[in-house]
Amino acid sequence: REQMEREGIQKNEVTFSSAISACEKSGNWQMAIKLLERMHREGIQRTAIAYNAAISACEKGLNPSKALEIFERMKKEGVRPTVITYSALISACEKGQQWKLALEVLDEMKLAGFGANV
Repeated sequence: REQMEREGIQKNEVTFSSAISACEKSGNWQMAIKLLERMHREGIQRTAIAYNAAISACEKGLNPSKALEIFERMKKEGVRPTVITYSALISACEKGQQWKLALEVLDEMKLAGFGANV
């Protein structure tokens, strides 16, 4: 993020989402969460894409509780979860051996109007 500032790259939902996704791919879930929080502090709208990348980062970091926390924050802020959101959250629960929670998320996914295609 400091490099973005030095190089004059505009900070917006696209650049932040890309950075969060890069953190997810490199296994740095803590930085992904910090970037998501920074978006809020800087008044940049957090989209489903940014939230999905952060949830996926937590999934890869084997942190289902943090993934669920981000999911709840997403809904509280009025950002509509997508099928990708639910799939990443279910995967996080599975990798964290939280199968009961995974089933609850699957039920919520169905209630939200998404078919169970995971």
